[in-house]
Amino acid sequence: MFRKKLVPLFIAGCMLTSSLPSMVYAAAESDISTATADIPVTEAAVAVDKTSQEPAAGDLERIITVIKSKITIPEELTQFDYNFSTDNYYGSAIWNLNWYAKEDNGRIFVSCDQSGNILSFSSYDGNSNNYVPKFYKSELKNAASEFIKKVTPDIAGKIEYVGVTAYGTYSGQYNYQFQRVENGIPMPDNTVTVGVNYQTGSVTSFNSNWLYNVKIPSAETKITKNEAAEKIGKTVTMKLSYQNAYITDKNGDTKIKAFLVYSPDNAYTAVDAKTGEVYTTQNEWVQATDSAASSEKAAGDKGDNGNLSKEEVTKVDEMKGLITKEAAIKAVTENKSLLLDDTLKSISASLYKQDGFYRGSGESKYIWNISLSDPREGKDAGSDTYRAYAYATVDAVTGKLVSFQASVKDYYNMSKQEWESVKVKYTKEQGKSILEDFLKVQIPEKFKNSKLTDNKESYIIAYKDGKEVYGGYYYNYNRVNAEVEYPYNSIYGAVDGVTGKIYSYSYYWDDNVTFESPKNIINEEKAFDAYIGDKGYHLVYEINNIHTIYNSGAKEIIKTDAYSVDNEVRLVYRTDISPNYISPFTGKQLNYDGEEYVDPDKMFDYSDINDNASSRNIRLLAEIGIGFKGGEFQPDKSITGKELTEFLNEAGIYYNNNKYNLKNDNSAITRLTAAKFSIQILGYESVAKLKGIYSTDFKDISEISDANLGYAALAQGLNLVTSNKDGEFRPNDKLTRAEAADMLISMLDVEE
Repeated sequence: MFRKKLVPLFIAGCMLTSSLPSMVYAAAESDISTATADIPVTEAAVAVDKTSQEPAAGDLERIITVIKSKITIPEELTQFDYNFSTDNYYGSAIWNLNWYAKEDNGRIFVSCDQSGNILSFSSYDGNSNNYVPKFYKSELKNAASEFIKKVTPDIAGKIEYVGVTAYGTYSGQYNYQFQRVENGIPMPDNTVTVGVNYQTGSVTSFNSNWLYNVKIPSAETKITKNEAAEKIGKTVTMKLSYQNAYITDKNGDTKIKAFLVYSPDNAYTAVDAKTGEVYTTQNEWVQATDSAASSEKAAGDKGDNGNLSKEEVTKVDEMKGLITKEAAIKAVTENKSLLLDDTLKSISASLYKQDGFYRGSGESKYIWNISLSDPREGKDAGSDTYRAYAYATVDAVTGKLVSFQASVKDYYNMSKQEWESVKVKYTKEQGKSILEDFLKVQIPEKFKNSKLTDNKESYIIAYKDGKEVYGGYYYNYNRVNAEVEYPYNSIYGAVDGVTGKIYSYSYYWDDNVTFESPKNIINEEKAFDAYIGDKGYHLVYEINNIHTIYNSGAKEIIKTDAYSVDNEVRLVYRTDISPNYISPFTGKQLNYDGEEYVDPDKMFDYSDINDNASSRNIRLLAEIGIGFKGGEFQPDKSITGKELTEFLNEAGIYYNNNKYNLKNDNSAITRLTAAKFSIQILGYESVAKLKGIYSTDFKDISEISDANLGYAALAQGLNLVTSNKDGEFRPNDKLTRAEAADMLISMLDVEE
């Protein structure tokens, strides 16, 4: 058993006792507006002015103050660390603050920008064995909304609720998603997510992806939704292909079902609602010649230490005397001994504290981590596919270079300082013939059922007249069935253009695939109509990222300023459909298993459990994705060994299935079998086998053998499988689905 906690009080209660009462679960109140009381938030607001991208002691002090005005740090979290970084997508500085206890049994982490806007938050109390839910998702939604209002009140009025997810029993929380709304129009590129512990109702995580200080266009449109759909239809091609789904049969054998889908060849396509322009990317790349970029500098107010702890004051003092970001970058870029490619236009820097291997051991120092890269997209550079990169670290106190690493080009003789003189004797077409002749001999059937999907030059061996000379070629063949691609199986080979020999060869091919027949499928036009008719096609505000690379002709320009990212918001019609699979037979959306897509919120929406005594446990399991699909739970129906095994797997209850197992088929199991199995996988089999110590008041004890009495007694005491109101254990009755739900909830409780 992977997760086990001894429960001696329960076990002791099962020994030499009379009848054992069942554990009673008290339903939680649905009004939990104070669910985040363990992380209290004050009403005080402290303004933090954005200074520069440069960290300073005064900045750190103000950031700590504003964060502590929103989130109270428990007294036991006496330790404090921080990290400052300018490297993030929107280009603004990021502060990472970390409060923790010496014993490492509690921690609060907060990430924020220079203005004190909280970007992320997480809380851990050291005792989070959150396996069994106590609340419904609907009962904790208010806790998420109230937390947003308290930590980010300026954006709380500009969001709408999208949905909630749970990621099994190990996460221990429900994740509530919200998206930005401007002028009554959704802006799904800006989101807020709040995680709430489903046992305690406390907020444990928060993430905000929000673009501040950006101009929002008006809601006026000049292009209709239908006009935009026509434009998308002329841009997008619906491609027919096979996708994978893994199916387990009644014998436990897994096979692959290759199901057919139509999907757009370009997952992203949007139409400007004002101009009608068609967009196929949310990233623009611009070459610009400009004077040196102006850097914003502002001195921080000195101020006092406010309510900073001794540990926090120490960190502030440590920052004094550190070199600037620009100085650290110059320590790398102005060092003539380093290999720095001219394409290294994107430079980022982050400051961190370098400790010993164990916290508190060895000498600590502050380090600037410098990353240099070539930001160009492949399409913007023609045949030039080489992308240089370099990494360096600089001592933040002395300014000395600590480490450096850069990429180099292949097939260049560094010792001779020249390219090798090599003649390429074979063309790409000749290489293809060589490889295919080889494949026809080695794997004739597989090659026959494949098609060439990719063929390019693979490496550079020289430059001639300023142009690359390639020395080899690679080829990729995808498997096909009835002329439809199956990209999960493929053949790969590469041929040396100098010798004509194959230098790389491999294939991946499944023999246990069942292919869906492409007979009687709809055409591409009908597939597109179904795709564009989905509710995911709508009017939204989206973010376009404009990447600017400045020419080096500008005088005195610092290389970190030679690359920048700006953002604009535009009003578009676009498709937000996931998965973007359309059935070629019905025209309906499919999920990743090839089944008709069902809204996750309606996946386990049952119509037949309202009057059942186990309804709450059934619904709690449904909240974390455990149950039966189809709208009915059928609580009085006998559960099969296969179904119960699937329940255990979905709940994350793992065990030695070579030693303990149920019949993984569609036959029902008895209550005694379930009781014995649950005790075994919980790790109490040795206790259950003890002789002469168990006594129960079961009216039907004569139906339970001495060898199984311990299992039945423990199952009763742990509330796994229990007797009815008449005192009957009913060992030979079939375990119902409702009883299985009760058992699973109790097992998760025991595992804590």
